Amino acid sequence: MQNIIISVIKNEDEVEILRDKSSFNYKYNQTTIDLLKKNFKLKDSLYLLATENNDFVAFCSLDREWWEDNYFFIREIMVSENFQRIGIAKQLIEKCIQHAKDKGADGIVTETAFDNYPMQQLCENNNFKKWDNPEWKDGITYKLEF
Repeated sequence: MQNIIISVIKNEDEVEILRDKSSFNYKYNQTTIDLLKKNFKLKDSLYLLATENNDFVAFCSLDREWWEDNYFFIREIMVSENFQRIGIAKQLIEKCIQHAKDKGADGIVTETAFDNYPMQQLCENNNFKKWDNPEWKDGITYKLEF
């Protein structure tokens, strides 16, 4: 893991790196990429890219496009299959938590599929709590309040 570099994405076009990548039966298509580019422009958004020798390792996006005031939303967190279970996602989520705290947020929310056990474990290991989200019932919502 010593050769992995986590950097902040500075240009919305860098999101194109996700095109046709897959994670948990989900493929990053034009619709998803367009949404990520739109939310990239939101105030205080944080988009992170992890690479090793210029090859894709992981991606994470955090933005304020959430219906509760002063909460950030982890929209995407994806780790390449070859790099799972070595702590990359933990590093990414920790950077998101620190960013939200630095911006004075009340907390962070994320949503995941019922069968995405690695994401559920990641949330629970980082003190996120399952939250009964009145706006979404197609998976599990997690909330971390500061």
